[in-house]
Amino acid sequence: MSQEEVETDEKKELTESQIRVRKTTCWAAIIPGSGQIINRKYWKAPIVHIALGASVYMIKSNTDNMKEFQQAWNYETDDDENTVSDLTDDNGLFYTIEDLKNVTYLFRRYRDLSYLSFVGFYLLQIIDANVDAHLRFFDSNDDLSFSVSPPYTGIVNSDVWQVGLKLRIK
Repeated sequence: MSQEEVETDEKKELTESQIRVRKTTCWAAIIPGSGQIINRKYWKAPIVHIALGASVYMIKSNTDNMKEFQQAWNYETDDDENTVSDLTDDNGLFYTIEDLKNVTYLFRRYRDLSYLSFVGFYLLQIIDANVDAHLRFFDSNDDLSFSVSPPYTGIVNSDVWQVGLKLRIK
């Protein structure tokens, strides 16, 4: 075997923790919330589903509102007198063409932000599952102490003043 083949074989061997982290991350990417369930953080799965569901609801709602105002804007701007917008504001007044245009763009912006929130929550739950899987195999022993000592130069009788602090975490 050449040196390259030996290095390739060493890279292919994964530890149990690496396999579990990879499996958890893949499942979280395929089915939202499954990574949290695999990591036994059951309380996080409903939060993931609620966040993604709320994003989908807002996408649908903002898309419907945008289409409604866009259709009214199209009715007002075409040359056909038979197509007239019947949209009114809270005071019962008809929207102007400029208002219809502005509200259409407003709901388009809200729809786009809803898409971004969906993607953000989706990626966040994948990252959360990955980090939880990594921390599951993190070695945390009870010795979480540290010591503070003054700097030592090796010169015993020195007239030189030193100021310093050395922090060593064990």
